[in-house]
Amino acid sequence: MALTQAVTTRFVVLNDQPVETGEDDLLDAAATARSLVDLITDSHVSTPFTVAIDAGWGMGKSSLMRLMRARLEERGTPTAWFNAWTSGADALEVLIKSVLLNFDRNIVRRAYHRLAKRRRAVRVVRLLLKVVLRFFGVHRLVDELWRQLSVDAKSRNEIRDVVHDMAKDWADGGTSPGRQLVVFIDDLDRCSGDVVLAVCEAIKLYLDVPGLVFVIGCDQAVLARNMQESGGSAGHALGHLEKIVQVYYRTPAPDQESVRRLIDGFADRSGTKELFGDGVTALIAQRTRRNPRRIKRLINSFVLEYHLNRDWQRFGASALVRVILLQHFYPEFYRSLTSTDDRDIVSEFLAYTSVREHCKAGNHPGDDEFFTNHQVAPPPAGADHDVLLSSLDRIEQELPVFFPGLATDKDFVSLIRELFQDADFDELRGYLQHGRPGGLSSPGALTDDEFMNAFLLNRPARSPDAVRLQATQNDLWALMSDLRGPNDPQSLRDLLHQNIDAVNAWPTLVQPGDDKSSPLLRVLWIDDSFTPDLTDDAKLDLIAGAHSRGVRVFQTGIGDLESTKFVIQRFKPGLLISDITRDGDPNAGLDDLAALRSDGIYDGPVIFYTSRVTPSRVKRAEELGALGVTADPRELMSWIERVVADRDTAQD
Repeated sequence: MALTQAVTTRFVVLNDQPVETGEDDLLDAAATARSLVDLITDSHVSTPFTVAIDAGWGMGKSSLMRLMRARLEERGTPTAWFNAWTSGADALEVLIKSVLLNFDRNIVRRAYHRLAKRRRAVRVVRLLLKVVLRFFGVHRLVDELWRQLSVDAKSRNEIRDVVHDMAKDWADGGTSPGRQLVVFIDDLDRCSGDVVLAVCEAIKLYLDVPGLVFVIGCDQAVLARNMQESGGSAGHALGHLEKIVQVYYRTPAPDQESVRRLIDGFADRSGTKELFGDGVTALIAQRTRRNPRRIKRLINSFVLEYHLNRDWQRFGASALVRVILLQHFYPEFYRSLTSTDDRDIVSEFLAYTSVREHCKAGNHPGDDEFFTNHQVAPPPAGADHDVLLSSLDRIEQELPVFFPGLATDKDFVSLIRELFQDADFDELRGYLQHGRPGGLSSPGALTDDEFMNAFLLNRPARSPDAVRLQATQNDLWALMSDLRGPNDPQSLRDLLHQNIDAVNAWPTLVQPGDDKSSPLLRVLWIDDSFTPDLTDDAKLDLIAGAHSRGVRVFQTGIGDLESTKFVIQRFKPGLLISDITRDGDPNAGLDDLAALRSDGIYDGPVIFYTSRVTPSRVKRAEELGALGVTADPRELMSWIERVVADRDTAQD
């Protein structure tokens, strides 16, 4: 999977617009469009009918419909385009008007004269005619028209008759029999259940007349899910579609050759073609599930990062391609690679693949140091196959849970080897772990939550004996008020590193109106990576996210068990979040929880949030009654929400 190093081309972003011309059609969707158009025009005697183009997100529904529309207009068949998502709650109104606006003016006039003597319909019809003849003219008239239609069942029925008569006159008035108007409905699967029902109602009740053909683009699975989220049922949504759709076409994923041609075309247009060899192309095709939009987004991620972050010019575009591939397709490995714990997970993984290969083949791996570094006894010299496999199983208990699966992925192993063989690998790894842009660096006032975090993040580690309650809660908040405002984060750090007595009172901190009887879930987060430089943006973002969910999080960098006991007894948290490795001890967090449980200090829920999730850690956490061990921020937030829900249920 070799990547070219010397790259001089300028990179450009790919747009996400649907394909409308043959020159942009990299998947030859035009051939399918021609076949569908032939079917529609040959079936003119069968109108009205509806064609549904069913495909997943990003699989080219809109592009196929755009190509169909262009083909129809080449043949002189009138078309209309209706975006259900942008029409919103006015979908019924907008769809009907999209059809009426394509009728001849004389047909509208004749309809008016036929209805002029119907006293009850005159007012409504006049309003309708004004709207149609003047396009989207006076909004007040539109509002009045649809207000009357929604409350007056008789007017609604009369308008339906008007539309039917006008459509029939239009269909019969062509120069040749079989006149058609093809209406394309896009983005229906992005709409709420109410909009879906409104569109189905418009087609079935108002526009079910000869000459009209509807082409609906949607993902039926997503449509059903949206209906359920709107209070309906999946069967309800699909049932309405079945009433109006006569022809279903499921857009297939492109075959291997087509997707390679697509990736080559995207790469050529973006200027990245020199970076994509056969191996990278195969990896992208497989991991994006041959989805054109995902492929575009991957390439655009590279282009954007390369343009915005000039540091990549030092490491080279090919290095960035590898990193982007890891970020998009192997997020667990990427999180470990970019973790600030200084572990070289790339070298560790490659060493594991070598050990695994030897043990599976019945050969001694010869790397005793790899075993001893993970506190596992290496297999003895001359060990048989069963002993070697047993040794492999023991070492895998101490390795990240995703290692065995990734070791069977040839494309991934090749990608990692290329990354490791880069001459600047060590510098790149250090950059990914510590040197990427970000952090709390811009001057400005801090919010209350940010200021509280600043106190807790910047306090020096102290034993319980050194904790002196020399400031009351009100003193602390007065001090915070004095220091906030014009001070930038760096000046706050300088002040907090001074001998401020209020900092010593941090275990008793309770925000005004947030006493210990507060309904808020109180969370204590213990992690020795909470350092004075405030650079761990990911954890700060998680804390902000928890606060937005009604969870109060206090974090501390204390590392010894006695301090932890003291803080828990004073703070009385409803949830404990903890790291595992502290001061070189790979099991400190787990051992501390065992002590807290046995001493009766804390029996509540616990989540271990760490960059390294191994089978042995997961098993030990389960034995201690913890919710689990995770490195995934989304999973962490999910578990926090679970604790909140369980707490609310218990209080009810």
